[in-house]
Amino acid sequence: MAVKITFRPTTRQVLGRALFLSGASLVTALVPAAAYMLAVRHWYRYTTLALVLLALAVALAVAYAGARNRGVVLDERGIHPLKAVASQRHTERYAAWTDIADIRAERRASRTVPVVYLLDPEQKPWRLQAPYSGRALSTDDELDEKIFVMRSLWDAYKRGLPPHRQRP
Repeated sequence: MAVKITFRPTTRQVLGRALFLSGASLVTALVPAAAYMLAVRHWYRYTTLALVLLALAVALAVAYAGARNRGVVLDERGIHPLKAVASQRHTERYAAWTDIADIRAERRASRTVPVVYLLDPEQKPWRLQAPYSGRALSTDDELDEKIFVMRSLWDAYKRGLPPHRQRP
């Protein structure tokens, strides 16, 4: 029986990212429009509303497209980025279970993320894109359980045996 577990950003995290991106794109779109309106001394309500809706639509599209390929896949071979599994190309980072030294939860900026440490000291630790937990809409109440699943699979597979065949 093959194991395949996928961790992606939660719906709440995608929504939070979309709101953040929409705020950033809204400011980017409205600053030149406001400067123009002040220069000609005309306030066009419909133009402003159109810019707000356009900024929101662009931010939602970018957030959805970005969240679609963010994440990791755990299978019997190791940990893979979701993009590499989806495209069938393994040019991105990959960690075999037998090459992993440790999996830890660490604080990076305002987020708690799982970090994979490899046995090769020359390779830098790999900060996984998902799962993660942060502030406000970026929280993930199941982060500890997801990291527990990662560590359990790593513990089971690091000896090269599937979890259901190991003996105590």
